[in-house]
Amino acid sequence: MTKISRTFCSKSKAREVLQSGNFTIELYDSINNVEEHWASLAPQDVFFSVEFLRCVERYTPSGIQPFYGIVSENRHPVGIIYLQSKYVRLRENLRKPGAVQNTGIKYVTDPLKKAVVHALNFHTIVCGNLLLTGKYGYFFQKGISKEQQFFLVSKTIDQLAQHLRKQGIKTGLMLIKDFFESESLAEDFAVQDFTRFSVQPKMILHVDPKWKSLEDYMEDLKSKYRIRIRKALEKASEIDKVELGVEEIRKYRKSIHRLYKNVSEQADFNAFTLHEQYFEHLKEALGSQMTFTAYFMEGQMVAFHTSIHNFGVMDAHFLGYEPHLNQMCHLYLNMLIDLLCQGIKGNAEIIDMSRTAIEIKSTIGARPYDMHLYLKHTNHILNKTVSSILSLVKPQQDYIIRQPFRVEK
Repeated sequence: MTKISRTFCSKSKAREVLQSGNFTIELYDSINNVEEHWASLAPQDVFFSVEFLRCVERYTPSGIQPFYGIVSENRHPVGIIYLQSKYVRLRENLRKPGAVQNTGIKYVTDPLKKAVVHALNFHTIVCGNLLLTGKYGYFFQKGISKEQQFFLVSKTIDQLAQHLRKQGIKTGLMLIKDFFESESLAEDFAVQDFTRFSVQPKMILHVDPKWKSLEDYMEDLKSKYRIRIRKALEKASEIDKVELGVEEIRKYRKSIHRLYKNVSEQADFNAFTLHEQYFEHLKEALGSQMTFTAYFMEGQMVAFHTSIHNFGVMDAHFLGYEPHLNQMCHLYLNMLIDLLCQGIKGNAEIIDMSRTAIEIKSTIGARPYDMHLYLKHTNHILNKTVSSILSLVKPQQDYIIRQPFRVEK
């Protein structure tokens, strides 16, 4: 039988001794307290880096509080766990009428669904990063099974819930995100009473090594998609495209935040709002690994997108644009084309386009990859209804995956 004993230290450090074999978990509320161990254990990935996580911590999106776990075996650090605490008001976070097109999400109109949405407000602990799509919740050295890792993570979440309870915060939901099919746990594993579910897939474009330019890429497209891209480029011919540095991002801070909110507030699910200074400090933290591309028309910024050069992966990050110019100038499609060009120029093996706008991303060659999440309610009775509630509030996905290449990649 697994025995668990717990002790908390004061102020910025919370420590749990978990006796499962010889494992110990220490839980902190600042990356500064775990910087050395974290850097030594983290994989080669920008989104696990101390620099990125420190930026998120200092310029925190609305309502998110991060926590950091160091897992040791026989006093030797073997794993890291990243948690976020957030109060979720489903009524505010689910999509509202007047949303941006091309998402394929239908409005929540059914009376029963509306009633459920209005009733669901929970303090949530997330293992993972709400800013990202991907498994950014934990990483362990080899030799520790997937099942053992999940067990340690779930117990750490339980411990954080108890720590928050002492501060008067009662946790309702626990969420562990995001797993590709190959990373998910076997169906016959109990997964600590968590319910597995999926939402929109992650869209990934695999870059053909023979593409050295946009023209090389377009040679592989079917005629209709090649014509579509040329038309989009023509529509945006009067837009000036500029890469901005830290000081320029700071100069346009207000415009950038407004453009970002134009898009974020119309998303199918919007769990947070970025800090107004996030982009300038992210550029400061990551330097050349982050590209901030701004689009100007008649001297006014009308759109921007950000990308992260992530060790062979080009990651699409946040963007913003003027909705009334999107159709006229094909802003969104032009940003996808520019992201593709950046990936080719940077010798990326894949371009990670995250979730949302699935159909339009498929028109340039991105393919969907299903990802799974694990959800649990702390109330045992309510936890039995999680599957039913998810089926009620999960947005309906209507989209067609296009096949733009002459020969499938």
